[in-house]
Amino acid sequence: MTMSGRDARRYGETISYSVADTYLGKVVVAYTDNGLCGVTATDSEDNAMEYLRNEFPGAKLSESEAGRKYIERILAYLQGSRVDIPLDFAGTEFQLQVWNALRDIPFGTTVTYSQLASMIGKPNAVRAVANACASNPLPLIIPCHRVVRKNGELGGYGMGIGRKKILLEREGSAKPSEIAHK
Repeated sequence: MTMSGRDARRYGETISYSVADTYLGKVVVAYTDNGLCGVTATDSEDNAMEYLRNEFPGAKLSESEAGRKYIERILAYLQGSRVDIPLDFAGTEFQLQVWNALRDIPFGTTVTYSQLASMIGKPNAVRAVANACASNPLPLIIPCHRVVRKNGELGGYGMGIGRKKILLEREGSAKPSEIAHK
């Protein structure tokens, strides 16, 4: 997966989108010609549209069935398959560091926020790491659901704790791993 680093708000641009029913609810993907720029799961079509309007307030939204290919790839990724999905979003340098580290967490593995902070070489930046996870524009592809609190509790998740639990259970994740201590 490659990132283009463009402005995620897309003022004046056309953002295509697709919505599909999945085991996570309504999965909505937003994309440009350069790749995926947003994804979430919601409980309804209305919530999906609200997400799109909030995430891309300056963009022209255009529904397209072509986005189903992204949904199919995301669902394959969530089952442990390696997939190629072009990504088209931006963040701060720190956010990009955190999001890249999230992509290094293997399927079926969890880490704590403090382990993730250590993975990027900033062991004292636990709260900032949690904030970067919370601002992740592609939570189903950049797997912030694999990050838990140091006491083993799930912690927060933008798409809801119920969905985080479903994702971790489907991956067979148990306790935080030692991945950050390699």
